[in-house]
Amino acid sequence: MKNLLNRPFLSVITLVLTMVLLGTLGYMAIEGWSFIDALYMTAITMSTIGYGEVRSLSPVGRVYTIGLIAIGVLTASFAITVVVELFTSRQFLNQLRTYRRQKALKEINNHTIICGFGRLGRNVARELHTRNLPLIVIDVDEKVAEDCQEKEVPVIMGNGADENILHQAGIERATALVAAARSDAENVFIVLTARGINPNLKIITRCNSEGSTRKLEKAGADTVISPYMTAGRRIAQMLIHPNVVSFLDGVLEFGDHQMRLEEFIIGKNSPLAGLTLQEARLKVAVLAVTQPGKSQLNHPNATTRLTPGAAIIVMGVDEELKKLMAVIEGNHQ
Repeated sequence: MKNLLNRPFLSVITLVLTMVLLGTLGYMAIEGWSFIDALYMTAITMSTIGYGEVRSLSPVGRVYTIGLIAIGVLTASFAITVVVELFTSRQFLNQLRTYRRQKALKEINNHTIICGFGRLGRNVARELHTRNLPLIVIDVDEKVAEDCQEKEVPVIMGNGADENILHQAGIERATALVAAARSDAENVFIVLTARGINPNLKIITRCNSEGSTRKLEKAGADTVISPYMTAGRRIAQMLIHPNVVSFLDGVLEFGDHQMRLEEFIIGKNSPLAGLTLQEARLKVAVLAVTQPGKSQLNHPNATTRLTPGAAIIVMGVDEELKKLMAVIEGNHQ
């Protein structure tokens, strides 16, 4: 009975079918009608349609009909109350929001999964959002999940080392994963699990101690970054070469626009494929070119050829970079 009450629709349907069955059997027993006549009379009586009696009713049958009408009205009132309460309940609304979020998550492709939404994860998400790149956040903290939902950031509450959670985040469709959990041990498990599911995934992980770097690389991380080591090198550079650091910081700002460093891949169908930099006449600064199958960055010159699959690193303002992307993809008009 408790399970039945926990399923409002099933309770209503069971009650209606029970009353219809009892009403039909009652007319068959009292008036001696056929099953079809008794069922039809029960239906029009309980629904209070009032088409008229199938046949003349005996006094007992009329009293029975009055009772059936009252029960029909009460049943309808109960059904309406149950349905209204169900669709306005917090549980139903939460389930509806969850369904919509899950549906939206399934539509995200070529995205970055951020495991851990601490200070590092938030900054990564902010940068990706600034560039309109798709992302999904995974975190075990309920408050973090609520915060992401308020900011309309796709989020899944759970452990990033859980295969089911990673599947919900669409790891098969993702292009990259950032393991930014609070401990190196958590990040090792996240990297191991993610690499096992998607061998082609680009994985970048945070490392808090130098001793964990090797472990994270063995687990399958492509890049291991230590925030403390990075900050330490930067502080040392500011102490040793303050003017160089100031120049590098300042070169990324130009008037009201912000200069950015971007990497683009020359596809085989790109209009730029096969051209030299001189022939391409790009309106951005090309800083380096990596030929397909090679990891070494080459300093480009006018004769450097943009072979299919080559990666170019360029610097320019947002508007210039957007135009370059359109040209590379063949959407430039």
